[in-house]
Amino acid sequence: MLMTDARTAILTAEFVALTTYRLDGRGVTTPVWAAAEDGRLYIFSNAKAGKVKRLRNSGRATLAPCTFAGKITGSEHPAEAVLLPAEQMPRVWQRLIKKYGLPARAFAFYDWLRNRIGMEPSAGIEVRLTP
Repeated sequence: MLMTDARTAILTAEFVALTTYRLDGRGVTTPVWAAAEDGRLYIFSNAKAGKVKRLRNSGRATLAPCTFAGKITGSEHPAEAVLLPAEQMPRVWQRLIKKYGLPARAFAFYDWLRNRIGMEPSAGIEVRLTP
């Protein structure tokens, strides 16, 4: 029962703390927006961000509900994260816009502009909580 409550808290949180791991095993935690669908969370990030680089080395991650500033507000839970192919970014943006509304729409538009002028678009991340 407690595990279900922790999972639900993460899947329904406004912000989540995503921890990814360096090659030496040290975790780096970042507060992010995350939209849930079918028990998975979808996140966007600058493609050059540290978390994206770390996920290229290992999909090991943890998630916890948090505040906008990253203060953990609930239990941490192990997870597996994968970087999504660029063609899946429109679907990631749809999920985020559905949850966050106008602010997410602004980020999606900015990402679209960046792509139109030849800059690297955002990276999409799919995170699945593990048992």
